[in-house]
Amino acid sequence: MAPTWIVGKSPKSLDNSTIEDIKQLFLRETGEVYFEGSIRNLPIQDWGGNLLLIDRNNQNNVKGLLWATKFSRERARIVAFAIDEEFQGQGFGSEGWNLFIQACVEAGHSEVQLEVRADNQAAIDFYRKRGLEVIGKLEGYYQSGLGLIMRGQI
Repeated sequence: MAPTWIVGKSPKSLDNSTIEDIKQLFLRETGEVYFEGSIRNLPIQDWGGNLLLIDRNNQNNVKGLLWATKFSRERARIVAFAIDEEFQGQGFGSEGWNLFIQACVEAGHSEVQLEVRADNQAAIDFYRKRGLEVIGKLEGYYQSGLGLIMRGQI
């Protein structure tokens, strides 16, 4: 059965099993190593722009996430957006993005900002198709190298 997007809780309130799923998702899809404490302390509020892609049969089995914060009155900032490789290219990223944008509109945001690895061309193309542009570079932001700041209007 295909996974489904649900509105997620703040990482502070997730159970240990879900945090472990998220750590493994980040490791597989980004190569970045996160610790439980660093995940729990991410600035993710409880709101409609905080999404988990979960297995419908096992809600603790995280297949993806789109975590965003209400950065300012105008801007939402995506803190993390990752989908398990098994489910990439099947429309789940677009579906999650659309749910996120809907939550942004409802919250009164007019801009989106995020950081992405400079070597992640598929993600950069995904965001460009949705109106985001590169506005800056981040040296040393990612363990694997250069990061880019992207921003766009909703």
